[in-house]
Amino acid sequence: MRPASLLPLAVLLLAGCAVPDARPANAGGNDFPVTQRDALGNRVTVRAEPQRIVSLAPAMTEILFALGLGNRIVGVTAYCDYPAAAKAKPKIGGIVNPSVERILAQAPELALGTRLNPRPVLRTLARAGIPTYAADARDFDQVMACIRAVGALTGRRPQAAQLVAAARARLLAVRKQVAGLAEPTVIMIYQQDPLWVAGADTFADHLLRLAGARNAARGIQGYKQYSVEMLLAQDPEVILLSSMAGGEEADQVRAFVERPSMRGLSAVRHRRVYVINADTVARAGPRIVEGIEVIAARLHPEAFKHR
Repeated sequence: MRPASLLPLAVLLLAGCAVPDARPANAGGNDFPVTQRDALGNRVTVRAEPQRIVSLAPAMTEILFALGLGNRIVGVTAYCDYPAAAKAKPKIGGIVNPSVERILAQAPELALGTRLNPRPVLRTLARAGIPTYAADARDFDQVMACIRAVGALTGRRPQAAQLVAAARARLLAVRKQVAGLAEPTVIMIYQQDPLWVAGADTFADHLLRLAGARNAARGIQGYKQYSVEMLLAQDPEVILLSSMAGGEEADQVRAFVERPSMRGLSAVRHRRVYVINADTVARAGPRIVEGIEVIAARLHPEAFKHR
């Protein structure tokens, strides 16, 4: 079990990117130079199509691979584990403690990070002449904007547009299937002992709404510790356990439902306690739509039984 003090950071480390301004400096094709304004307000200019790219966040790594740029990645964080090929890439440290020396040793032509990376590290890379783009996604649309921004910076604008179009089509299909259905109350739990849940204004809260649910923990803001008494009072119809806790899915569910304090919950009595892959519902990358689909299917099994 993760220490409670580390849990909020562990949740945030999964996050990726959002772009307040994803418009390219030049509107046509994949011509360079290209300029994008990042989440920190910096104008980042890439003058030639980058052949060597360092990723400072798991979501960025997933976006790069989805755009067909895996062979150009020369450095990733210790948390970048998807797809499997990412595990073989040179490691440049963690997300909150990347090594400038390791990054510079890879001679990157572009660095892609997030607001969770240390500002001094990002500034050092930029001052070394490496275009350094930091992002911060808070909802589905911002994830899509991030994919487009990365596509522009890497010369993969058409591929990014196709990736976004496919994701939006899948989301639209989900939204059509859940339209008009009763919205069950749901709580997403990231740690069981003590309880940590996703409250209002979180990425998870946004995804629950897209999947056709009401977050029973909207009475709190952000990712917070939650008392057993509060959980019992809300008595959600469905409980989603994040796979972040580790271990086999059946073991995680069993550990939760066998706690004496939980046996009176509606979700436990009706066997509606499920484990959700944390990466697909917290990393702000291409798999986010997969997370929404899985949540929706768990919440509305009759509507998705033929999928």
